[in-house]
Amino acid sequence: MNIDPVSDTGGIRFETPRLLLREHAVSDLAPLHAILSDPAVVWYLPDLCMSDPGDTQAYLESVMQDRLFEHRERCNLAVERRATGELIGSVGFHVIDRQENSAHYGLGFFMRSDLWNMGYTSEAVRAALSILFSGDGFRVTASCLGENLGSRRVLEKCGFSQEGLMAEHTLHNGQWKDCALYGILKKEWQDNRVSKDDA
Repeated sequence: MNIDPVSDTGGIRFETPRLLLREHAVSDLAPLHAILSDPAVVWYLPDLCMSDPGDTQAYLESVMQDRLFEHRERCNLAVERRATGELIGSVGFHVIDRQENSAHYGLGFFMRSDLWNMGYTSEAVRAALSILFSGDGFRVTASCLGENLGSRRVLEKCGFSQEGLMAEHTLHNGQWKDCALYGILKKEWQDNRVSKDDA
């Protein structure tokens, strides 16, 4: 399944045991707004804080518009719980650099706060890695504030390695805070999958 954003035509759908990752739809507006207006969810994502439903609608329309570009450089996928059909979060990736047959992607994610610590976020991130590394991805990176232990645990559970820590890099809640950098290569992801299969 080639998910190269340049050649994407039918949209992305990827199932895991509990989740469906899919393109966003207009019907996502209400549950998406409930998530992005939750202070706990957006504490570390202030740019996504949506107190006004109109702001969430504009964001959703922008996300959906990305699919229409001939050369797609960004993709945000809805994370849906298969058992209930409800939207519970999002995982997104964007091209940082690309050659003809390989690309370096940046990755981000958020999840409904009442579902934290249930493994849904890790499951969604692993699915995103499967999508990217089954396509043209050779490297995926992510970053978060050093104090954001939840996101750091998710990345480490999914095979990312910490590659750096930028001291007092990001202004958050009126303070300059450290930013942790994480990365994973396609080969590392493949080796990790093989070792789990052999276990």
